[in-house]
Amino acid sequence: MFKKMCFWSSIFFIGSLEAGDYDKGAFNDDELVNEIVTRHLLEADLDMNLRFDGNLNFSTTFINQKEKRDKDGSVASLQGDINLKYLQKYNGYGFGCEMGAKTRSGIIKSGRAILDSSFLFAESDFLGLIKFGYTNTAADEFSICGDKVLVAYKGAGSGNLHCFYNASSGSIVSTDFAFDDDNAAKVFWLSPIMAGFSAGLSFTLDSRDVNLFKTSHEKEIDNPFGKENFASCSAYSKNIVTGGIAYEWGAPDDFNAKLSLTGWFGKGKSGCSSNNAEVRNVRAYNIGALFGYKDLKISLGYADNGKSMLPAKHATQEISSFDPNREYKISDPDVGIKSDADAGKIYSIGLAYAFDKLEISAGYFKSEVKFSGNEKAKADIITIAAQYNFNRALSLYVEYDNISTSTCARALAYAKASEQPVVDKNRANAVLVGMKFNF
Repeated sequence: MFKKMCFWSSIFFIGSLEAGDYDKGAFNDDELVNEIVTRHLLEADLDMNLRFDGNLNFSTTFINQKEKRDKDGSVASLQGDINLKYLQKYNGYGFGCEMGAKTRSGIIKSGRAILDSSFLFAESDFLGLIKFGYTNTAADEFSICGDKVLVAYKGAGSGNLHCFYNASSGSIVSTDFAFDDDNAAKVFWLSPIMAGFSAGLSFTLDSRDVNLFKTSHEKEIDNPFGKENFASCSAYSKNIVTGGIAYEWGAPDDFNAKLSLTGWFGKGKSGCSSNNAEVRNVRAYNIGALFGYKDLKISLGYADNGKSMLPAKHATQEISSFDPNREYKISDPDVGIKSDADAGKIYSIGLAYAFDKLEISAGYFKSEVKFSGNEKAKADIITIAAQYNFNRALSLYVEYDNISTSTCARALAYAKASEQPVVDKNRANAVLVGMKFNF
């Protein structure tokens, strides 16, 4: 009943927009709600220096995969983001604060609001932008992957594939650096653009600044190998420095391009007292490029997570095959990574073309995680999507994702010992239909 109500409500809403039933100067002039409010405040001489923007995204996912699970079939999700910004200007300088909150429901349990960002800032044309607080790292701001130009849900770049796809035993790695704690308190600097060049730096003292990191045995480590590794307990990173540099040229209505290089550096730590809990330091980088020619866009990305946050303790025996009936333990000599393992490499490409109101895109994503020099977990994801923009406020979209993963016996044993769902080879087809509303 709920799905039917949402469907007919959206049809009625779209019909009203197309028929021009709403007051001119609102949707018909292609203004967003926040722009309308700001304009009316200015017209009434009530400039409060407060701005807001946000969006709602309602989607339904239909999933079918070789390895069945309870999430096969269809699942609905409603996502929302809102950002508030207070800005004051004085003698060429700007300063203020910004807060962002998000909420998720459906595919993510307990759809409660989450404070996503909260920081103070100061800016000027000469010094650039400085932030103090909970915000993205400089590397995240500059890194480029194939999903940068994709429309609709953006496939692997959405970060939500794991919500409706069976566990990949370490195959699928995020398009971003897997161990980057975006929400930790940090100092961030972004330079102004000079002769096409821009740069950014950020420093995070301790990634445990946020409540994402709990006390011993409660922390779920977000890494390609499952919720627990040899570091166990509360592995984290300290003194994290990230940086990025980019060069861009061209015009939006002609040929244009942007090249970027980013890096992550930090000290890997563990909250456990055992020497076996030591983890590798954070060392990772991303190389990316964006190319555009009028309505055509192409993005390329390569990321290497190095050995970041991998256990310093290695398996001492080879493993020839995976036995699903065996009780694997982390302490077993044939369970765990070898010394030549890595935390994953990611390759991605995205293409998009925009018509008057219709946008189409296609992308390819590939990740490889080494559990030893010749034992790998792999993922290949193809994404095709179309999005129709009625105006800047409302869009409808459809997306198709073809997901294929395979892994090695060592990865399967590692996953089972970490109490994770174990999947060898799997293939899935996912179709997403949704509606976006920007306000």
